[in-house]
Amino acid sequence: MSRWRIALVITLTLAPFLFLAALGSYYLWTLRWGFFAWWPLALCMGLGYTLGWYWQRKRLLLHPPDFTAPYHWTESDKQAWRLVEERARSAAALPADKLTSFSFYTTTAQEMASELASFYHPGTTDPLRNLTVPEILAVVELAAHDLGELVDRYVPGGHLLTINDWQRARQALDWYQPASNLYWAVTALFAPLETAARFSASKLGLSQPWQQLQQNLILWFYTAYLHRLGTYLIELNSGRLRVGVARYRELLSRTNQPEAPARAVNVPSPKPAETVRQVTVAVLGQVKAGKSSLINALLGEQRAATDVLPATAGVERYDLHPQGIPTHLVLLDTVGYGHEGPKADQLAVTFESARQADLILLVLHARNPARQADVQLLRDLRDWFATRPELKRPALLGVVTHIDLLSPALEWSPPYDWRRPTRPKEENIQQALTAVWAQIDAYAAGVVPVCTAAGKAYGIDEWLLPAIVEQLDEAHGVALLRCLRAEIDEAKVRKVFHQLLAAAQEAARIVWDVLPRPPR
Repeated sequence: MSRWRIALVITLTLAPFLFLAALGSYYLWTLRWGFFAWWPLALCMGLGYTLGWYWQRKRLLLHPPDFTAPYHWTESDKQAWRLVEERARSAAALPADKLTSFSFYTTTAQEMASELASFYHPGTTDPLRNLTVPEILAVVELAAHDLGELVDRYVPGGHLLTINDWQRARQALDWYQPASNLYWAVTALFAPLETAARFSASKLGLSQPWQQLQQNLILWFYTAYLHRLGTYLIELNSGRLRVGVARYRELLSRTNQPEAPARAVNVPSPKPAETVRQVTVAVLGQVKAGKSSLINALLGEQRAATDVLPATAGVERYDLHPQGIPTHLVLLDTVGYGHEGPKADQLAVTFESARQADLILLVLHARNPARQADVQLLRDLRDWFATRPELKRPALLGVVTHIDLLSPALEWSPPYDWRRPTRPKEENIQQALTAVWAQIDAYAAGVVPVCTAAGKAYGIDEWLLPAIVEQLDEAHGVALLRCLRAEIDEAKVRKVFHQLLAAAQEAARIVWDVLPRPPR
């Protein structure tokens, strides 16, 4: 919202009125200056109206809320968000008396709560029964807090005006139009031509601009009301408010906080809350695709084993903070699978790594066309996440390794511009990426080429790390969602015990207070 533009429009619109109030309409009429003064002032008001109309049309005056879904939302949440967007789009057709009625806002809240609850719990006669009282109160607290800040920031004197003041202002507006009509009728008896000219100027310069600005302000607030309430109702029905308002705000704010640099060391699995500000990257791929070499290139040292046989029986974790990335990365080095695809035990490990990951790197050998196992793995991952709608599937980047072996194999003289190829090597890199993309485009966010051979590393800083940076917001959203879910699961039983203990202590205190005391 642009406050200085709004202030300028209001100033230009009200300046003539303030001028006439100071100088006095009576003296202008007695001196017969009203006709000459009114039109220039109406021109000023018309200029304010024109600027307000132009800035509002360009969305520079009253910025509508951004209805882009948060990064941590699942596909189900995004579908529910479309219901809120549709309600906001239809707000422009609502009459002004509804938008100024308090009961209309409470009715709208009830309708939205029922609509979104029915979306998440289809087929139930009373979908609101699936919600707990603390979660419902959390929605009220969060939405009221955001709207309170909105009014306090953008409504001048909003913190001073009581409900009685607003009611009196509404009554004054109701009385204004009849009084204004009476004024124009009386003055027309004495100077009909001059009054007609001033009446036309007033309607064009003051009434229409004020009504337009008033309507836009009310519509803007109502849209913001739908936006904030809809956001927290979706969080409510997704179960993410079970952690409580304070913890929810804390975890949500962590996704935007910078993290201190960390050394590249092997680290144990962190607690859920510690994963919000980091990005966990699962590295998947076939045997000899170059997974370990890729991790070594990212770490900048020979840490992961690079034997021709699978070297990781489970999952190895590495922590690093590459230069140019505003968060630290945790790499999950998974066991490689063969051309026939992951075995049952390997698939279980892969699914668990994907569940812990915020971003997935699928490593593919540039000269190995046998990628059916990779495509099948991506299908299995998609189906696995489809059965768990409470989780958000991490974005996936295809990393094509061994580009130095592409024809001409003996040539290696980077840099290479595979996007606009002019040399045979560049053309072959582009063709390899095109072939990979044709196979995994339904599952991947992008494909990048790299060379991870010792002494020939290329493409890490040039293409891979920038591609990771582009996915950081999405990755932080996945981390936040996973953290909220983990804390909810961990706190279920523990919170019940704490509540029972607090109830027992309070009962003991009451009993102690009512017990008779021996006389002293």
